[in-house]
Amino acid sequence: PSASADEEQTEGQRSTLECSTPYACPWGDAVLHWEGYDPRVSSVSSRVQLDTSGVGHHLTLSTSFSWTDHSKKLLCEVSYGSRKASREVVLWVRYAPKDVRVSVSPSTGNVHVGDTVSLTCEVGSSHPPVSGYHWYKDGAVMGSERVLTLRGVRREDHGQYHCEVHNALGAGTAPAVTLHVFSAEISASPAAEVLEGTATTLSCDVPGREGQDLNYTWYRNSEWLKEGTAHSLFFPAVAASDAGYYSCKVTNRHGSDTAEPFSLSVTYPPRIPTITLFQETQGGRLAIVHCAVDSHPPATLAIDHDGTVLAASGAQVAPTQRLGVTASRNALRLEIRDAGPGDSGRYRCTASNVHGNASATKVLVTRGAELLIQPSAEVREGAAVTLRCVGPGDAAGEPLYTWYRNGRRLWDGPAPALHFPSVRGDDAGAFQCRIHSGNSSHTSGAVALRVLYPPRPPVLSSFLQSQGGRLGIIQCTVESDPEANLTLRRGDTLVGCTRGCPPVPRVRVTPSYNSLRVEIQEVVLEDEGTYECHAGNTQGNASTAVEFRA
Repeated sequence: PSASADEEQTEGQRSTLECSTPYACPWGDAVLHWEGYDPRVSSVSSRVQLDTSGVGHHLTLSTSFSWTDHSKKLLCEVSYGSRKASREVVLWVRYAPKDVRVSVSPSTGNVHVGDTVSLTCEVGSSHPPVSGYHWYKDGAVMGSERVLTLRGVRREDHGQYHCEVHNALGAGTAPAVTLHVFSAEISASPAAEVLEGTATTLSCDVPGREGQDLNYTWYRNSEWLKEGTAHSLFFPAVAASDAGYYSCKVTNRHGSDTAEPFSLSVTYPPRIPTITLFQETQGGRLAIVHCAVDSHPPATLAIDHDGTVLAASGAQVAPTQRLGVTASRNALRLEIRDAGPGDSGRYRCTASNVHGNASATKVLVTRGAELLIQPSAEVREGAAVTLRCVGPGDAAGEPLYTWYRNGRRLWDGPAPALHFPSVRGDDAGAFQCRIHSGNSSHTSGAVALRVLYPPRPPVLSSFLQSQGGRLGIIQCTVESDPEANLTLRRGDTLVGCTRGCPPVPRVRVTPSYNSLRVEIQEVVLEDEGTYECHAGNTQGNASTAVEFRA
């Protein structure tokens, strides 16, 4: 037989193939038929030609083909009894690209920000060959190459990707794949800066987190807060103490990612200001009023004296030669030079910002007289020391000065200074001065003069107590400043000391300031001998010995 068909067939279109013989046997057993077609979509018709124009048997197959029929063989066969003859027809079916899919590399693990990802458009079959590619992300065109490479992946690259493949007959579309960019990021609602008391939510988001099995660990200022499956932190009424840098670590079965620290700022009105009053007595009559406050945003501060504003931050106050003002964040410092009784009174600090205000008050009592010690209120024995009594600059007439030590009157006279050419330890004490001028009188506060000196020779006593057992007591006392370390020895044997000595059998040691008491239990003859008490401090040392008899 002979077979005829189109050179190529198109998928889904009807095609006609003819199987024929140049003869016909109308009453014979010769059979002409097609093999290999799908009878569900096919029809076969037979025609016998017996006329003057020719003789033949024609069997026509009308059918449609799918892309799976490409390269398939159909058989045109004639049989007569056991004898057969046939002719093959090879199908060339034209169809649009088939079995299109997207493959992602790397195919496992998390994709992090900054990684490189390749998406490949793969085609299972196409006839004619592929002529072009198109990439789409969430419906938007991305590119026209077979491999879409994303270098330096960003969070925005998360989404659904698919590709279309084209040939001369049509296009094939791949099912969309989701590219998960595993990148944690914190956001705040209603804002990153909120007013104290506002309901606030911090959310730790990963693109496409819905449907993923994720675990969240929260930190504030690098310290662990909580862990679980909840992706948010809720503050029903956020407090100032909740402000800080927050971070979260998101974990899935492939690994984890930690969000960049997120700053939560909480604004609030000024708290009650803290006022500190200080009077400098060494080197001048200086009074300092310092005000500090806690607020966010920073507050504007003002200091007034009995209603008169003397200093303010962020504003100009008429300066005077006696006043100095220093402003910094949430702090204001007022210096009053040559302070006198007129500067005494009520000082108020007021703090205000956009959320509110607060104030605090303190009373400053400035003495009319101040006692200054030069070169220092703490000197070594033998140094020259001068105590100077300084009064208000507007004193009338010739003032008279009275000096006191430890409350006892020392001296009267017109000289404003008390001089010690070579000060001794006995000169130490709390000094005061009083200035008499006209009808006024001003008394300074007490100022301590400390004189450092080495130990004087210790006072050593001993006695034996016989009642209730033989008890020997040795007492060593000394005068010194600073405190001396006392050590009691018998010959080369250490018996006791005020600090750092190992215990001795039968000996009880009771130390106190510049004093050492040693009790010897059950005194025996061997306890007799010469006992020496040694006293030492940073200024020097001294010692005394005593004989102890049992």
